[in-house]
Amino acid sequence: MGQTSLPNMDIDSWRERSAEEVNFWENWIFTEGSRWPQEYKRRTDPTTPMAKEVENFLDGLGLPADRTVKILDIGAGPLSFIGTNSEKYTIDLTVVDPLAEEYNRLLDQKNVTGVPRPERGYFETATTQFGAEAFDLVWSRNSLDHALDPVLGLFNLLNVCRIGGGLLLSFHPNEAEGGNYAGLHQWNLDYRDGEVVLSQKDRMVSLMPLLQQQKIVSISQPEKTQKKAGKGRVNIKVEKIVECNLSQCLIA
Repeated sequence: MGQTSLPNMDIDSWRERSAEEVNFWENWIFTEGSRWPQEYKRRTDPTTPMAKEVENFLDGLGLPADRTVKILDIGAGPLSFIGTNSEKYTIDLTVVDPLAEEYNRLLDQKNVTGVPRPERGYFETATTQFGAEAFDLVWSRNSLDHALDPVLGLFNLLNVCRIGGGLLLSFHPNEAEGGNYAGLHQWNLDYRDGEVVLSQKDRMVSLMPLLQQQKIVSISQPEKTQKKAGKGRVNIKVEKIVECNLSQCLIA
């Protein structure tokens, strides 16, 4: 397959494809969740407790409860899923999405207040925006495969996490294949044969060299029946133990 058969992955092409994503979230906001009303309630309620998977991960990292925990939710959409209320931790949550301006306009129209709003930012420029080792925990849920450059994006997710902190990466397998490469679904993430892989059309690369620079705490894989149905979720927990070096990963 020639290079010209691959989709254009420049910023202008990404912006053109993003209209479908904005339309989805516009419907979600103005219908108060569409088919997922409980998720809308969770994201718009200032009293929502922090997601258990996040709190349990913080516990496992050994973060003391007497300090403020800085969390980055990147590719969050209009509102974070994490929740900011915890009996153990004081949470300083930064919410980031490339389409933040569009989402904030919709949230203003709906008069959504009291919860963290997204600021504009990209996976590919996160280190420039926030600096290295800026967060105790980085969360990316159903979003890295929407990036322009997911390998660079993953590097930045790890880079903005401090040593001793963690990355929580969650995704549905093979979203681009399942969605016929429509909208922002231009990349596939999957966990197969013990490896986390990124693919586009018939090209594939393993993300394990980058992940294995750090301590992989766990990788959960959806059941085969879920995977065949296009459902299920891969959840990856990584503890950062060294500074990231993308070149060493690529030549390993």
